[in-house]
Amino acid sequence: VLAGTALVLARLPLEKISECLSELCAVQVLALKKLLSQEPSNGLSSDPTVPLDRLAVIFRHTNPIVENGQVHPCQKVIQEIWPVLSETLNKHSADNRIVERCCRCLRFAVRCVGKGSAALLQPLMVNVYREHQHSCFLYLGSILVDEYGMEEGCRQGLLDMLQALCIPTFQLLEQPNGLQNHPDTVDDLFRLASRFIQRSPVTLLRSQVMIPILQWAIAATTLDHRDANCSVMKFLRDLIHTGVAND
Repeated sequence: VLAGTALVLARLPLEKISECLSELCAVQVLALKKLLSQEPSNGLSSDPTVPLDRLAVIFRHTNPIVENGQVHPCQKVIQEIWPVLSETLNKHSADNRIVERCCRCLRFAVRCVGKGSAALLQPLMVNVYREHQHSCFLYLGSILVDEYGMEEGCRQGLLDMLQALCIPTFQLLEQPNGLQNHPDTVDDLFRLASRFIQRSPVTLLRSQVMIPILQWAIAATTLDHRDANCSVMKFLRDLIHTGVAND
């Protein structure tokens, strides 16, 4: 029902979309606010995944046609509900399952609104990831690079994000059997690095973080994990292809 409503909503005149989207999201935002005000408990009643999943469905299917120069009608709504999403993520930052659902919701919000979300999302991701190394933040970083990596004004911010995310990532992988114990992190790290090579190769190649990323890629080539190994090999292939293409 939410998906169908969002699809219809996206075909309204642009000036109507923001108001209608705000009303559609309001029920889920209210549910999240109520959960945030409750004392922590182990019961299902404090679990925010249902409203998060519903918001994700709304953002996923709201895809209005926006011409160049027009303000995206969803940007205002997402900015309004951002504090609630941010607070939910901070409250449950140690719970991988809930963080995954938060990131899924944020991913569709980024895809929905485009350029307006990068400045909001990067500090939140970096701060939480510094304390809790959930690999989904690396995946979310790759979405940001995919969306904004070709925008000249966004490249330095994206590189700063990558460097900040790499510090705790490398510390995690440096632990005994770090590569073997954290294949999801390897997978998402090199997906993020590949997106940089695809969208803004010079930005990454000139950075200080490039050498340790390449060293970890070489170390991970023998990792016996299909998804992680595929991401590593794709990064190396994209890197070589970029060098050959620009030779």
